[in-house]
Amino acid sequence: MANVELDKQTDEFAAHLQRIGELFDPEFSLSKQMATKGDLPVARLVGDIHVNSFLIVRFDYMVFVDQETGLLTIDNSMFSVLPGAKNSEPLVRWDCMRSPHSNIPCAHIHVHAHCDEWASAILTGDEHSPQSHGCPENEPRAPRIADICLPAGRGWFRICLEQVLLFVIDEIGAACTPEVREALDHGIEKWEEVQLEAMVRANPALALEALEALEA
Repeated sequence: MANVELDKQTDEFAAHLQRIGELFDPEFSLSKQMATKGDLPVARLVGDIHVNSFLIVRFDYMVFVDQETGLLTIDNSMFSVLPGAKNSEPLVRWDCMRSPHSNIPCAHIHVHAHCDEWASAILTGDEHSPQSHGCPENEPRAPRIADICLPAGRGWFRICLEQVLLFVIDEIGAACTPEVREALDHGIEKWEEVQLEAMVRANPALALEALEALEA
């Protein structure tokens, strides 16, 4: 039964992602994989959106159905902006983890670039620096900006696919029609509504307190 509900809700989310991808690439198609994480049934959704001839936005979601709410929940998500060349390294990557296994931020950014000043700063840091946990002792190498986890919000305050696509439009110059921008803006609004609903469910007393303050 759990697998059936996961399959159903994952297909609904996949349909949304498919529509977003087709805004930029009519031939876009994502992939869906069913698996388990421990005893928990999970689904993975992966896709490459070719926003133009030289830029790709890649997404990778791992989702499950929350047993308490019965709602589809994102366990992990990753968004990457890549040059169009095959097997190229991302320019930037956003990672969001529901339950990180270390002290890194649950939502963070990796900038894939190289800079002598950054390398020097990392090397002169103490044992708590990104270099100390980003590279095994038996594999020494020069530190890179991509090793650093730049915070990008926590829990419900995470980025969504539509925001990444607006980033490549506004900051890198990918083509965009008014209709596409309107659809992306609408998607962001829906994402924020879903996150707000999740916050209210998790903090009903705080939500009630805020509403009572408005009525006072």
